Amino acid sequence: MKKILLPILFLFTFAISNTNAQLAVGSTAPNFTVTDINGQSHTLYDYLDQGMAVYVDFSATWCGPCWNYHQNHTLANIYNKYGPDGSGQVMVLFLEGSMSTGTAQLMGQGGGTLGNWVEGTPYPIIDLQSTNIVNDYQISGFPTVYTICPDRKIVLNGAFNQS
Repeated sequence: MKKILLPILFLFTFAISNTNAQLAVGSTAPNFTVTDINGQSHTLYDYLDQGMAVYVDFSATWCGPCWNYHQNHTLANIYNKYGPDGSGQVMVLFLEGSMSTGTAQLMGQGGGTLGNWVEGTPYPIIDLQSTNIVNDYQISGFPTVYTICPDRKIVLNGAFNQS
């Protein structure tokens, strides 16, 4: 009985975790223009038109799995090696997608944050002030990371659904 129950439980959990809406692999990524916390403007399609793949990380400062993912430096390592100061093949954008937090929380100040997200982060950090991009990308949980190719197609998405 135990041998049967475990696979059924796994399939049920997998099915539940994948019922949350998100943009599908192969779909066209919606364009956006955002301003990072340093005042620099970033337009998704401009990077794609330059031939770069773009990693878009939707996270929240209060999200434990987001903090753990951020602290493993995967995106920082990719950015350092393949970003504008490396081979120039990719761009990484961090979008703080929770409307209940702000720049202070990104700096690790006040409540609603697990630490300083800015310190040591080499790629642009954007504090979203509107839900439009979150809605356009159908973010149903944090962290959610999209990989977008220069043809504007989503080739990978990782929705951790931990919000």
